[in-house]
Amino acid sequence: MTILLLIFVPIVLALLIKFKILGYIIYLLPYILRVFSRVKQSNPNYSRQNIDISGIEEAYEILGLTMDANDEEIDHAYKELIRKNHPDVGGSEYIAKKINAAREYIIKNQQTRGR
Repeated sequence: MTILLLIFVPIVLALLIKFKILGYIIYLLPYILRVFSRVKQSNPNYSRQNIDISGIEEAYEILGLTMDANDEEIDHAYKELIRKNHPDVGGSEYIAKKINAAREYIIKNQQTRGR
């Protein structure tokens, strides 16, 4: 197996050099790496990494609300914060994810309590 590999790799490398393909591959390498990193980031499990809300108090604190806030106040606070901190307008992606996670946590908590 290793003998086959030792013969095959130099032949492929020589063909890439002869047909000037190696230069194009090296030239396009940064683009190829960016595309692969975007594919990795488009995975739904990748975007949820390390965004944990420890409790309902933290979720309300992130949105700047008290525990007795109604649905309208929650939506208003969420929209204001996400408008100011969205990555498309120069905000932090981490903060936007934290705001989204806090809102989702509050909504799930309200649904389980039957509010």
